[in-house]
This record gives sequence, structure tokens and C-alpha cells, in this order.
Amino acid sequence: MEEFKELIEVAKRLNSPDGCPWDIKQTFRTLRPYILEEAHEVLEAIDKDDDEEMVEELGDLFYTVIFYGMVAEREERFTMAQIIETLREKLIRRHPHVFGELETDSVDVVIKNWDLIKAKEGKKSERKSVLDGIPKALSPLLKGQKVLKKIKKHKAPKRAQSNDQTLAQQVIALIEKANEEGIDLESEVRHELSKEEAHFREWELQSFQD
Repeated sequence: MEEFKELIEVAKRLNSPDGCPWDIKQTFRTLRPYILEEAHEVLEAIDKDDDEEMVEELGDLFYTVIFYGMVAEREERFTMAQIIETLREKLIRRHPHVFGELETDSVDVVIKNWDLIKAKEGKKSERKSVLDGIPKALSPLLKGQKVLKKIKKHKAPKRAQSNDQTLAQQVIALIEKANEEGIDLESEVRHELSKEEAHFREWELQSFQD
């Protein structure tokens, strides 16, 4: 894709010694807030179902990944080519029903096989628990859904709790219910909050006009 090649050239120019002073000072750590911010802006655009905004925000998120690649090359840690090739190999490896000999049209089989393949990959041998693969930086609701799914999948016994549930325990129970019903709780909460915000803004505007 010619557009991708041209974008890489722009990124290289910005990160060259005589490029943008701000760009060439960035590190993995300084870029961390930006990739989180861009990811949330993509989610906001998706919630709005705004194609034009999604194009822009997905582009910003995409460039942040490229930016990380530029920093990695500058620091001689790894290359953009390694990122792309690692992804390509992973997609082929995890889709044997498309690129291999496995024959199935069942989504459940595909997901189960994906999990089995993923479990054999990378640093699996270094993990002491099936929960170790869940990113620590996830938001509490999203992390909660992933953790509780794993726990239920392995049929672990529930831990003992007092009769008087704390608010946090009630939230955990709500997350479990969302998992049972196949609901993305974080997206649902975000959607409801956006409606609350819109309602308040409308009230706020009317109040000022009065």
C-alpha cells in the first residue's frame, strides 16, 4: 500500500536527527499517555458512530504505534519490520482454519483453538498463573471481566465473603452478571455516562439562557 509507505517516510523524517525536536526527544515512557489517550478517543468516536471522526482517531492511534516503532529503531531495540513480521506470523499461526489444515466453521471452535495456540506461545513457560497474561494496566471493569471469565472457565471455587457485601463486592457481582449475559460492561457504562453528560449539558445550556 503506497499510502503506508509514504506515512513511514513522514515518520522517519520527523524522527531523523534534523527532524522535529519534540519527536526526537520522545521515549517509550513519554509516549505512554498518548497511546492511552488515542485509544480512548477511538472508543469515543466509535460510541458516536461517527465515520469521519473514526478515520481521524484511528489514524492518530495507528501513528502512535508507528511512533513507537521509530523510537525503537532510534534506540536500536527493534524495528518496524519486526513489529509487522511478528504480527503477520501470529495471525497466520492463530488461524489454522484459514491458513492451515484445520477445517471448521464454528466460532466456538475457533475461539477455543485460538486460546490453545496462545497458551503455547511466547513467555507461557514464565507464567505461574493463567491470570498472568491479563494486562495490569486495563481499567478495573475490563480487567474484572477478563479475570472473572478466567476464574469461571477453570471452575475455581468462590472465595468466602461476609454477609454484608461492600460496594466493591456488589460491583464484582455485577461484572459476573455482565459476563453471564455477554455484555461489555465498560462500553455500556461509557454509553450511559455519555447520555448523562448530554442531558447535563442540555440542562446547563438552558439554565444559562434563563
